[in-house]
Amino acid sequence: MSRESIYRNDFIIPVEKTGKYTLLIAVACLFIPGLYLLLFHGLFPPMGALIRSLIGIWSFAIVFSILEPIIYFSLIGFGGTYMSFLSGNLLNLRFPISVTVQEVVGTKEGSPEGEIVSTLGVAGSLIASQLVLTVGVLVFRQLLGDLDAAGSSVSVALDNVLPALYGALAAMFLFKSLKLGIVPIVAGIAIALVNKGIPTSYIIAPMVVISVLSARYMYKKGWVKE
Repeated sequence: MSRESIYRNDFIIPVEKTGKYTLLIAVACLFIPGLYLLLFHGLFPPMGALIRSLIGIWSFAIVFSILEPIIYFSLIGFGGTYMSFLSGNLLNLRFPISVTVQEVVGTKEGSPEGEIVSTLGVAGSLIASQLVLTVGVLVFRQLLGDLDAAGSSVSVALDNVLPALYGALAAMFLFKSLKLGIVPIVAGIAIALVNKGIPTSYIIAPMVVISVLSARYMYKKGWVKE
């Protein structure tokens, strides 16, 4: 049996089957609280308010439910995608973990080895984060209110966790190919200067398009290699 056949039969197919079933179960579980309130307490929102809320949420969620798997799939892998979208914390935990473990092991993003390493890394982060979260809540629950109060040193530090994390990841990729980072960096600074208050979630999609198109253009021109 070839290497590709083993990879597909022993990894891709089981992961796809397990991922689909777990995500479908998770979607079904989302309706449990609402059904409980309706069936046992007779509570149901006004139809007009419900429709307006659904339109507002769906108009945002549908776009990103299509874009985000495409954006992150090549980096977090097949199994990592299923686990990340089921557990959450994709941007601030799963994505950095996937990139880091592939960098440490030395696998190439999108390769079979990279897929497996990324899946193991994301799975390990899920177990570790749940253990740390459980222990943290049990041990420090009396102090959480004071530590996370507005203006506290912990609150200020937490506000800068994501910028520091993405800065470290950006530096890691820039050391690999500085040319590929020039256009995205300039575009990001330009967007920030034009509108400083724009949410980060709205910037991700156009920045990905700009990055991909600029990288493809440089590759076609022979300015960068694979």
